[in-house]
Amino acid sequence: MSRLDEAEIARIVARAHDLGPRERLAYIRAACANDSDAFDRVLMAHNLTRSNVDEEGDEESYWEVDRSGEVLGPWRLLRRLGSGGMSDVYLAERVGEYSHQVAVKLVRPGLVSRADHNRLRAERQILARLNHRNIARLLDGGTTPDGIPYLVMEYVDGEPIDVYCDRHRLTIPQRLALFRGVCAAVHAAHQNLVVHRDLKPSNILVTEDRTLKLLDFGIAKLIEVRETAHTVALTHADVRLFTPGHASPEQVRGELITTATDVYLLGVLLYELLTGSKPFEFQN
Repeated sequence: MSRLDEAEIARIVARAHDLGPRERLAYIRAACANDSDAFDRVLMAHNLTRSNVDEEGDEESYWEVDRSGEVLGPWRLLRRLGSGGMSDVYLAERVGEYSHQVAVKLVRPGLVSRADHNRLRAERQILARLNHRNIARLLDGGTTPDGIPYLVMEYVDGEPIDVYCDRHRLTIPQRLALFRGVCAAVHAAHQNLVVHRDLKPSNILVTEDRTLKLLDFGIAKLIEVRETAHTVALTHADVRLFTPGHASPEQVRGELITTATDVYLLGVLLYELLTGSKPFEFQN
């Protein structure tokens, strides 16, 4: 029996998702301390078992695989742009007569499971429903030769919205103008029965010409009509997905998620853009 409750385990899982491959496992071990049951449950949420991580010197190679140079359909992966909890994003270009750069998102080879496949395919279906100037477009999709599904997205060469606002010293009216673009994108998603539920600065990029794009519907949820717009997000380990510091009360408590979740997260984002600080401090 774990001495950590559900909310504490969920916070550890969420925090671990935000860390790089070199830091993640060390954080999980430290956060779970001597709680063996909690350690196993957090590993399970990341599709790991003790046998995967107990081998000396195997941690980094297990978490970090660089697929740069591979060709997926008409797309050649150039370099890795970043990593999330379950997937990597690469800059890629079209192979052929004309040049076109895109972002390719695929599940990490070390974390592939049926649940991960289903999650990325669900994201592909979600993105196919969305068509808005402030939402990064889905261009293509497929499966790698080794069975990993991938998404081909519009490549956005920009900065997180908070970094952009501060670097350009935007005035309050200018910040509000950008924020209205975020609200428009979220509204469009809601009209298509999609709750994003991970609205944070790193998922909202602004280009040099001040074009705003909402990214990463990786933990978004299609609203089921039969549930009257209520959803709940659980992993196969029964641990909720959310980002610490950017989560609504119902996400933290594991309650039903509605469009109100995104509205709350928009409030947190607006507070950060106008004050330069978070409305509350998240304790691990």
